[in-house]
Amino acid sequence: MRGGWSNRCVWTLRVAMAVSVGLTACGDPDEGDGAGSPDGNDGGTTYTTTDNAPGSRPLRLPDEQPAEAFICAGLDEESAPLLYLSSDDANSMGSPVLSRELIHLGAAPSSPLIRTYEFLNYYRVAYEAAPQGRLRVVPQMQEAEEPGLYHLQIGVRSQDPDPVRRPMTLTFVLDTSGSMRGSPMERQKAAIEALSASLTEGDIVNMVTWNSTNAVVLSGHMVNGPDDPGLQAAVNALSARGGTNLESGLAFGYQLALQHYGPDRLNRVILISDGGVNVGTTSAELIATHAKDGDQEGIYLVGIGTGPPSGYFNTPMNIVTDKGRGAYVYLDSVEEAWDVLRDRFDEVMDVAARSVQVELTLPWYFRIERFYGEEYSEDATEIEPQHLAPGVAMVFNQVVRACDPEVVDLQDPVRVTARWESPLTYEQRETTVEVSVGELLAADTTQLVKGRAIIAYAEALKEGNNWALKEAYAQVMAANPGGADPELSEIAQIIQIHPGYWP
Repeated sequence: MRGGWSNRCVWTLRVAMAVSVGLTACGDPDEGDGAGSPDGNDGGTTYTTTDNAPGSRPLRLPDEQPAEAFICAGLDEESAPLLYLSSDDANSMGSPVLSRELIHLGAAPSSPLIRTYEFLNYYRVAYEAAPQGRLRVVPQMQEAEEPGLYHLQIGVRSQDPDPVRRPMTLTFVLDTSGSMRGSPMERQKAAIEALSASLTEGDIVNMVTWNSTNAVVLSGHMVNGPDDPGLQAAVNALSARGGTNLESGLAFGYQLALQHYGPDRLNRVILISDGGVNVGTTSAELIATHAKDGDQEGIYLVGIGTGPPSGYFNTPMNIVTDKGRGAYVYLDSVEEAWDVLRDRFDEVMDVAARSVQVELTLPWYFRIERFYGEEYSEDATEIEPQHLAPGVAMVFNQVVRACDPEVVDLQDPVRVTARWESPLTYEQRETTVEVSVGELLAADTTQLVKGRAIIAYAEALKEGNNWALKEAYAQVMAANPGGADPELSEIAQIIQIHPGYWP
């Protein structure tokens, strides 16, 4: 065995966890699938596919250079770089739903649309809930087929939602432009009704519509419960006409939100649109100003995209939810509105832990080979700590490589520390888990197996060819013996109807 913990250098990785950035833009070259990692690769695939014929295997392009070999020689065992990582957020989950709708329509989603970490948000990886006011940290590790390569996953789970929640002030900013006719308006109405199902007596609802002009529909309306007749009448009266003026609509919405703001309330602005809007500098600054934390809670913005996917642009919703520090969801049906906005209401709307940051310490001989989050950096200022919702886990999945399989010591510890602030009092809290490499490899890997299956699906969608899709299908099926997991069963069905998949 090699020397003890204090004698060896370690890799220290600090992870900034977030719950508040939106979906990357479909077809936007500035928001590609490798937005965050140092080599521009979000999700770790190291080849480019040029042939989507059935059964074809992806090939490396001639001008691509193989990665430099990682060897132990020259590594400094007395010092190691600090890396800061982000999986973006735990309640932005638009990418998998938009991809699903495209596939059901017979289209293959483009690679820039796929943000792998959003798939880990949408398809739930179940960890045991943390005790009240705490976070539960669960590291898991599994050997890969190649010697020296390991799958490493860290789940950071919040407490379950409090059954007695705070009063709410919800301000709906609704797109009623002409492009919202048909299914977009149906989904918008369903979204309001689904969110309203969680209202209780005394909650306040504001509503402003925007097209070429703005109209205040409700101001300071105090509901009598989930079936409030005044709110339902306002929803029934919504119709689509005119052009778009998002900036003016947001300004009106924030005026109402400020007018009825309560420091003891959950204050949210909820923007619903088909994505055919522009976000100017003024509106982006307005959102950021109201969302920032001070001595009292900010007014966070939740973005809901209604589609349809033809002509849908992710960039506006990505910008507003990024600045607004709220969730971004996409609705591919009326049923999806109820599944996400009612059944996962607290996940979309609330905060269980603020400014969560995770510090991961690995033995000196490991490096990250592939990272399935949003980004990582050696500069901490580039990674902003963010929030974690109740009832969910932030999932960090990566592949790590040893410089030499022979130097791996099963007694070496892996340490994970989570630090955060309590949601109402801003009290500083932390928790640490330390486990040896050997203990991790011998422990249960149920969540890791599902996480890897979800990642395989998302990465296969990026490639879009038969070989990648068949490989992902096999991994998803292996992770779901007997079809006991309905989410993995759904993923398997989606792969089978992908236009690039051939049995």
